[in-house]
Amino acid sequence: MNRNTEYESLLRELESTPAALDGCVERAQARLRARRRRRRILGIPAGTLAACFAGFVLLVNLFPTFAYACGGVPVLRELAKAVAWSPSLSAAVENAYVQPIEQSKTVNGITATVHYVIVDQKQVNLFFTLEGEGYESLSAEMPEFSPHQACSILGADFRQSPGTLLRFALDYGDEDVPETFSMTFSVTGERADREEAQAPAAISSLEEDLLTPPDHAPDAVLATFTFDLRFDPADTAPGRHVAVNETFTLDGQTLTVTDVEIYPTHVRVNVEGDGDNTAWLKGLDFYLENEDGQRFGSVSNGVIASGDTDTPAMVSYRLESPYFARCDSLTLHITGARWLEKAHERVHIDLAAGSAEWMPEGVTLQRVQKEAKGWVITCLVDDGFLSTPFAMTFYDREGNVYEMRQMGMSTHLEGGKSELMMPLPDYTDDEVWLEAQYSHTSQEPVPVVIPIV
Repeated sequence: MNRNTEYESLLRELESTPAALDGCVERAQARLRARRRRRRILGIPAGTLAACFAGFVLLVNLFPTFAYACGGVPVLRELAKAVAWSPSLSAAVENAYVQPIEQSKTVNGITATVHYVIVDQKQVNLFFTLEGEGYESLSAEMPEFSPHQACSILGADFRQSPGTLLRFALDYGDEDVPETFSMTFSVTGERADREEAQAPAAISSLEEDLLTPPDHAPDAVLATFTFDLRFDPADTAPGRHVAVNETFTLDGQTLTVTDVEIYPTHVRVNVEGDGDNTAWLKGLDFYLENEDGQRFGSVSNGVIASGDTDTPAMVSYRLESPYFARCDSLTLHITGARWLEKAHERVHIDLAAGSAEWMPEGVTLQRVQKEAKGWVITCLVDDGFLSTPFAMTFYDREGNVYEMRQMGMSTHLEGGKSELMMPLPDYTDDEVWLEAQYSHTSQEPVPVVIPIV
């Protein structure tokens, strides 16, 4: 944290740098002319000016914040805009917790440039641009890594204008971010002079479309890029781990917050459920608050939780980070939870009768339709739920596994509802078992005090 203290001090001193640069060349020339006049009169040695330049070089080399302020202000401004949605990444930029990469390659007229990374022990955020003349949009396909990386990957925004600052986010589970790996990704795009696609000759119903296998014809690859990335070991060093071991009861279930991991890009709150619980914990609504009342909520765009490998439970939750806030204490406020009853992991639906034994909270079975290519189940879902109530997997009476491949949803209908349509392609049985994501929710505020020492 000493380095960050120095960064913060420098940032405060340099907050007015862009405005102060106005007319700096003219002022420097005037000062140089004055010094020359004084040197002729007072005999000031020419080595003094060289010493000033040496001091400037030392500042640039020793303090990245100074270098950014003097030479990279416009680029960092673009980065600041790109991460404005994330309080954690914004704080990282403000505190100069950014590694410049500036690797650029051109293939088939397409230029890919990896500009920056924001990296810690458990996450990598890569910021890059794609450029090419004559293209209306360019897309980066999901990357591959060598060696293989055991992580969740959030891809870049699809079909963006050339020059848009894009991001790949890597979220590691039990493994740590390595110091180096190679990243390979392909680029597709749309030319500005492309012809508009012809409308389909036949119009089919939404139910028929959902039962038809998706068209996975890949876009033509314009170029493929490989970048060898190496990260500063100081930034991939371990974060702060705080043992909590606080046990509490929520909606009749016993939970323990075992520990909290604090990294520059995010916080992980790790939770264990008691073996005697009758429900799996599937989600938490909560936030952290420091002694000054500053709140740190769930991450805005990325992995929000990770699950247990042996059970349906979610056991590690992501929040925005107070890493740069220098908190003396944090309070964890739990405002609600999502559960999956162990006896209700699957929902049985009688397709012939159009009825269900039970449905998750906020979900109503609306209709069941038999089509030539299978069944379509339609439900009404309260708009307040952020995730779909069912997985893409479903089962027959013998337990054989099937996949929906896709779902359809119409949002914000009258009465604060959404319509969820689930296809069962090529399914001929008259009953089915859906895999539930949750069974019910609870709203019971539970404060957990987390001391930071």
